[in-house]
Amino acid sequence: QGTYARFNCRDAVWWWLQCIQDYCNIVPRGTDILKCPVSRMYPTDDSSAQPAGTVDQPLYDVIQEAMQCHMQGIHFRERNAGPQIDRNMRDEGFNVTAGVNLETGFVFGGNRLNCGTWMDKMGESERARNRGIPATPRDGSAVEIVGLSKSSVRWLMELSNKKMYPYDGVTITKDGKDIKIRYEEWNKMIQSNFEKMFYVSEDPSDPNEQHPNLVHKRGIYKDSYGASSPWCDYQLRPNFTITMVVAPELFTPKKAWKALEVAEKKLLGPLGMKTLDPDDMVYCGVYDNALDNDNYNVSKGFNYHQGPEWLWPIGYFLRAKLYFSKLIDQETYQKTVFLVKNVLSRHY
Repeated sequence: QGTYARFNCRDAVWWWLQCIQDYCNIVPRGTDILKCPVSRMYPTDDSSAQPAGTVDQPLYDVIQEAMQCHMQGIHFRERNAGPQIDRNMRDEGFNVTAGVNLETGFVFGGNRLNCGTWMDKMGESERARNRGIPATPRDGSAVEIVGLSKSSVRWLMELSNKKMYPYDGVTITKDGKDIKIRYEEWNKMIQSNFEKMFYVSEDPSDPNEQHPNLVHKRGIYKDSYGASSPWCDYQLRPNFTITMVVAPELFTPKKAWKALEVAEKKLLGPLGMKTLDPDDMVYCGVYDNALDNDNYNVSKGFNYHQGPEWLWPIGYFLRAKLYFSKLIDQETYQKTVFLVKNVLSRHY
């Protein structure tokens, strides 16, 4: 019935908003859904589960609450925290945080002991001593969450300008004062900071690079920004291709194309996308959740997202290739169409 659901996932709300946006854009009169009632099981942070129909709100108010709460900052401890809901997670992992950096506009969240994105493997092996340690915490600002949030902010800005959404921004309380941040401002913040903070320049003297000693591949986009373990920011993973599809305006086409070429060379597999660069020291492409040995990096499937190919990201990779190839030249586009057909043919 949903009463034991865990609200510890940082990316789900942004995928949800992207789905609503896609529905509104694809379906005739799709924006009518924004006025439809949503029944709130938990209308407040501390309320008990409410029967359907007790508290209803129009969808646009639920969307606005999600945006408002992120900008204000989210801090809570999971209900019933402890082994009864997660036998492996350590105490700090039950503390859930999310927010928006007011300088960059980036959504951020998480900590070193939880894993709130789709790369959510929690260590389970006592023998290998990885129990309670996330393999991929991806705390800080995960690249696809920044992209999905940019897409949502831009969409809400456009709807507001057309008088199809009743809010033009969010209002937060800071130092006892109410501060209004318009969606137009938030959109510009992300736009002006994304490549500056996420692109790993081919110029070794790039002044925007905060950790040049951690760079091991250039011409790519970081997997995150501001991770508690900074080296994780620089790992090559396929998540940036999601951002390329939902918010392509964030990318300079030539830089995007170079990054896609690196991804094709290093991550593209026969059927899916490798979840980690094979050149990474913790890469292991063979997943076995039943294995329990002394190897910290693989025991009890610890490498679930540290190399094994996953199928669904390949769609975003191919869509990104198609989009940016058109911006390069016609020959590049034709070659990309051939590649896409070739890759998809392997799935028949």
